[in-house]
Amino acid sequence: IGSKMKDVGGKMTAGLTLPIVAAAGVSIKAFSDLNETLNKVDVSFGEQSATVKAWAKDSIKSMGLAQQSALDATALFGDMGTGMGQTQVEASKMSMGLTQLGADMASFKNVSFERAQTALAGIYTGETEALKGLGVVMTQTNLEEFARAKGINKSMSEMSQAELVQLRYAYVMDKTKNA
Repeated sequence: IGSKMKDVGGKMTAGLTLPIVAAAGVSIKAFSDLNETLNKVDVSFGEQSATVKAWAKDSIKSMGLAQQSALDATALFGDMGTGMGQTQVEASKMSMGLTQLGADMASFKNVSFERAQTALAGIYTGETEALKGLGVVMTQTNLEEFARAKGINKSMSEMSQAELVQLRYAYVMDKTKNA
């Protein structure tokens, strides 16, 4: 009887206790990750963070992204934007727009959200190769022509980093209307 009880106890540990402990560990990590993401949103957007958090609450329904994924992407874009001189209001609007576009591009082009997000980060960095892979050709000449067509008479060499980011954003949004 003792041997059989030991065998049953071992099976219960392996079949029940270990999965419960593993699930608890995953839950704690997920909670910690979400907490870190919320902190990034607070730092990146300051007073605008409540707007961003409210926007992300239904991201799974509105764009097929888990709330944390939407907040992570938005915080990444916002951090880059404010680091380049955008106000928190400008950065929050652009970041939410880019996160939505990333989800749309992922679906429309049948690529991962991470690939679309990496490509869209080129708006901040000026890197264009990843955007080309999604069908957006953002060359210096194309940007200059786009700026002139929009009535922007300032040369790109005279623009601040924030102005260049805004120009690239407007260009990409214009060229991805189908998505």
